[in-house]
Amino acid sequence: MLSRVADSLYWMSRYLERAEHTARVLDVNRHGLLDQKADVTRARWTRVLRSLRVDLPQAAPSDLAQTIALDGDLPDSIVRCVAAARQNAREVREEISSEMWEQINRLHLFARAQTGGDTWENKAHVFFHKVKHGSHLFQGLTDSTMSHNAGWQFIQLGRYLERVAATVNLLDAHVDMVALTNGNGRALPSQSQQDWAGLLKSCTALEAYSRVHTATIQPARAVEFLLLDAAFPHSVRFGSTMVERALDALADGVPTLKHSDLLRTAGRLTSATRLYDITEMIHEGLTGHLAQIRDRCERIHQGVYDTFITYTVEFAVND
Repeated sequence: MLSRVADSLYWMSRYLERAEHTARVLDVNRHGLLDQKADVTRARWTRVLRSLRVDLPQAAPSDLAQTIALDGDLPDSIVRCVAAARQNAREVREEISSEMWEQINRLHLFARAQTGGDTWENKAHVFFHKVKHGSHLFQGLTDSTMSHNAGWQFIQLGRYLERVAATVNLLDAHVDMVALTNGNGRALPSQSQQDWAGLLKSCTALEAYSRVHTATIQPARAVEFLLLDAAFPHSVRFGSTMVERALDALADGVPTLKHSDLLRTAGRLTSATRLYDITEMIHEGLTGHLAQIRDRCERIHQGVYDTFITYTVEFAVND
């Protein structure tokens, strides 16, 4: 596969996943902050900004969601991510199905047509819902209308690598909410329950968590679920497994990849999530473990570029 095609498919998927994740986080936190005190609102939005890696120190809390959603000058705003995903899809129009192109184009036109102003609060939820729904529809169309070949594997790789990084960033921004070591079965205070419910909802995980555990949230169990659950699609373990599977499939066409640092790094990430014990992670310092996962994600991203996109002539000849 041409490197430019791999690059565009990979980033198309990453940008669309980023837009969907951002829409979900903003929608959950806007709703969760209705009628809350000012200090609670500030603390929640501080976590949101940290988790999305957005720097808007001068923005008022009431303007944050609108800015992150619609500001065309903000690199990772929703409208910028959707536009970037659509542009990458346009670059590989011949590689994706007509249904995929129509859907991403439809989502792009919808996002581009949105305006802020005084009416934003009344239509924000609808906007976020359509971005999430549009992204999910695109993913479904991808799986059902595109051959599951190398191009499809790059789409999976981009989607799940982005998802793992987003979940890690969310956890990193929220671990200071309460002392995780107090997750001993006792109910949390009401505000902490709301904060942790908001975190789980931000990963579409509240209902799934409640089925595995209980509706009463314990911080250590919530973190364990988002990090280590093997069956939940937004957990770090699930996402890292999908990343490794995509790379394994791509290695069938690149023999030198079978024993490369890239595949070893992906394997270590997946193995770690199978072997982690949440009690030990908390005792050793959860922030350090999250940083290690983030570092491995960045190394996988760089390895993807070195192997498939910006590889040297010598690498191509030897392969």
